[in-house]
Amino acid sequence: MTRPTFDPAAPEVAADLYGTYARLREATPIAHLAGEACWMLTRHADVHAAWRDRRLGSDFSHRFAADEFTRPEALEPWRDPRYPHFAAYARWDLLAMEPPDHTKLRRLVSLAFTPRTVEALRAPARALVDAAVARAAARGQLDVVQELAEPLSLGIICTLIGVPTERHAEVLRLSHAVVQMYEPAATDGQRAEADAAVREFSVLVAELIAARRAAPQDDLLTGLLDAMVDAERLTDAQITSTVMVLLMAGHEASVNAAANGIAAFAAHPAEWEALRAGAVPVDAAIEEILRWDPPLQLFRRWVLEEGVTYGGVEIPRGERIGLCIGSANRDPRRYDAPEVFRIARGEPSHLSFGGGIHFCLGAPLARLELAVLVAALAERLPTLVTLPGAVRRAGFQFRGYTSLPVALP
Repeated sequence: MTRPTFDPAAPEVAADLYGTYARLREATPIAHLAGEACWMLTRHADVHAAWRDRRLGSDFSHRFAADEFTRPEALEPWRDPRYPHFAAYARWDLLAMEPPDHTKLRRLVSLAFTPRTVEALRAPARALVDAAVARAAARGQLDVVQELAEPLSLGIICTLIGVPTERHAEVLRLSHAVVQMYEPAATDGQRAEADAAVREFSVLVAELIAARRAAPQDDLLTGLLDAMVDAERLTDAQITSTVMVLLMAGHEASVNAAANGIAAFAAHPAEWEALRAGAVPVDAAIEEILRWDPPLQLFRRWVLEEGVTYGGVEIPRGERIGLCIGSANRDPRRYDAPEVFRIARGEPSHLSFGGGIHFCLGAPLARLELAVLVAALAERLPTLVTLPGAVRRAGFQFRGYTSLPVALP
């Protein structure tokens, strides 16, 4: 049979993303992803299983060589020789590694995200939020993205790693440029910009490494420099990639989730009132925010073995499967009335943090940041009203806003 194609760059998809998912999901459990040798899973059970399927991998180089592919278009765009800086970064990208390298590095980095460490950040996070709201009060409006979510998430992860305040804006600019590479419909110009940003980002991290070697601090970067893995220290290349991915992953998704959540509450005033009245705990509301409009829409996995079947289709070894979080999180086979934003649902089975060995390390920190931000605004705003000027973030993969002003009474 001819399978439907999902084109994330199509105007009708941008205009009605979740409606498109619904139609596609009911038509087929697996579709083609436009412009790629990639099969996209649309339903919750399949995406949930694929996260944990060890026949799939975020990389293939530990199992076979790139020249074995019969369809080179399946390869990630940064394997193109035009993007050498991005390829060097991706070699040690924690999100794109497989065991045993992934196991060693993840174990080391996870020490920075213990429950005690994360909980200790609650008071500083609340102080950042309160200060942002106070600064905006005189103007009677607050941009949830630029004045609140970005400074909060970026400030927390930069402090945890050891990036000085004067370089936070630089990290933000470079991060936005780098992640363009992950967009399914990125242009050659955007990919070249991402490669150049990686080169600049690497210089920034090299300067931080040199500073920490000269004057160690109580931060994650110093810990990475001191760490021993199998009686060997991490190389500068490993540390650079790890720091970059933590800085980017540590704020991009959290900022998008915060903005998506506040926009959802503004469109559903009864849910905002339920939260403010204490009828639903903030932690339950956070799970619904993450389920209903996830900040990351799609992850890809390589098929590492023969005989892998999803949606009744055997996917050839060496091709990729797309795990569509946005569609899976709204699957009526898993959730009652999934299109409804209902915070009392409090359902943690959403797939917004991934699963398996690549389950998001920073999930506890992201949940804490979201809870602090939402709770603070609920205390301050009897009604939640968005103002003109809200701008959706361009692209598909990273779903959020670049600006979301709300009224401060």
